[in-house]
Amino acid sequence: MKSLSIAVLAAFSLLLVLSGCGEKSVETANSKQVAAEALVREKYGKSFNELPVKKLVVISPHNVDIEEEYEAAFSLYHAVNFGEKVDLEWRDVGGGASAILHHLRNVYAAGGTSGMDIVWGGGEYNFERMAGEGLLHDMTLSPDVLKNIPEVLGGTRLYDPKHRWCGSAVSGFGFLYNKSLIERMNLKKPELWEDVGSSAFYGLVGLADPTQSGSAAASYEMIVQSGGDWQTGWAKCLSILGNAKKFYAGAGDAAEAIPSGEVAVATCIDFYGINRVVKYPDTLVYVSPKGQTSFNPDPIAILKNPPDPILAQRLVDFVLSEPGQALWALPVGHPDGPIHSSLGRQPIRRDVYEKYAGFLPPMIVNPYGSERSMKVDKKLWDSSYGILKQLVYAAAVKNLDGLKAAKKKLIDTDFDPQRLKVFNALPDNIASLEKLEETDQQLRDKKQQDIIVSDWIAFFREKYKKVAE
Repeated sequence: MKSLSIAVLAAFSLLLVLSGCGEKSVETANSKQVAAEALVREKYGKSFNELPVKKLVVISPHNVDIEEEYEAAFSLYHAVNFGEKVDLEWRDVGGGASAILHHLRNVYAAGGTSGMDIVWGGGEYNFERMAGEGLLHDMTLSPDVLKNIPEVLGGTRLYDPKHRWCGSAVSGFGFLYNKSLIERMNLKKPELWEDVGSSAFYGLVGLADPTQSGSAAASYEMIVQSGGDWQTGWAKCLSILGNAKKFYAGAGDAAEAIPSGEVAVATCIDFYGINRVVKYPDTLVYVSPKGQTSFNPDPIAILKNPPDPILAQRLVDFVLSEPGQALWALPVGHPDGPIHSSLGRQPIRRDVYEKYAGFLPPMIVNPYGSERSMKVDKKLWDSSYGILKQLVYAAAVKNLDGLKAAKKKLIDTDFDPQRLKVFNALPDNIASLEKLEETDQQLRDKKQQDIIVSDWIAFFREKYKKVAE
């Protein structure tokens, strides 16, 4: 993105005077509006409300807080720099990134354009699929962006080599728990994935369906990666799945069940956990398991044949700029922060952590210097991520009663080695890393996927019966 003009910098300096860190959000909003008004009049001879309005259509799983904060900030930025206000039209197709990918495939199959400009939010897995299927438009990433966003972090790519997508933030994965409920039940507070899978938390865990939620799928991948190899990682994952009280449609729904005490623990992406801790600081705790999670990009991209490619690129530029990145993590009241709602997300730009050190909330950790991050086995990730979505669906979502009965039998028999061996067994077509790669390719064909997943559902159903006998 081009550097901010001297006038724009002056406006942001004015904000420092007009809105101290302790001011109410309405005062911060007014001060930003006043500064923008002054600059617009100086540059264009019009009031803010007299400027022409352009529309940009964004499809995204983001929540309302993110939508409102970025729409307000980008519209002010665009008015000052380009003499136009911008209305962002947010499209929601229900569900997370996987639902968006499915929707885009259908839309583009019917014609050459989707009528939308930007796709924003979800893991890089789905964005790699979009790029590979030709659903994305090439972007421009400025030298300033490339200087402050490394291509790879902990074995995970943060932007596409051809610049078809770029991470807009990074996400860690862990779990949220109800401290009050755990204390009343005299349970040890969980710190690692193994704790969540222990018999102490049987029937107390809330999980999400990975075929509906990209962040849930990534959480399961983190658990598997923390095992060191495929078989050990799957066994660790299955121990947690066996403690499920229920599966929710989305990871946000699972996290929302924690404050009410419907479940005691839920795996979740960091910003789901952080935002709920902010609302219930005396009740909830979010844990990023030390050495058992990595940071993954939450990308933004321009869709193929967008209605307004120039405006779409400008939104990308703003989101990846230092001011756009500061919105993710700074608290309400900081002059460079959001107006109404703290977003509780991890910026992807390295310089933001340096510039705002001391102003960021304690739950925002620097991914470029965090001891909590583990190195991802990229080969295992590429081979297992797509499979895990369907495997968890078959093994747990569609077989929850049988899974719970089998896990209960293991607990009652003190994890009898023979039963445990049967419990952890994998279907033959994914029993090794080599077979994983073959089956992963087959799953990309919808007809083959239906056959394979049906076979898996039957496999786990029969296996759980044997364990529970």
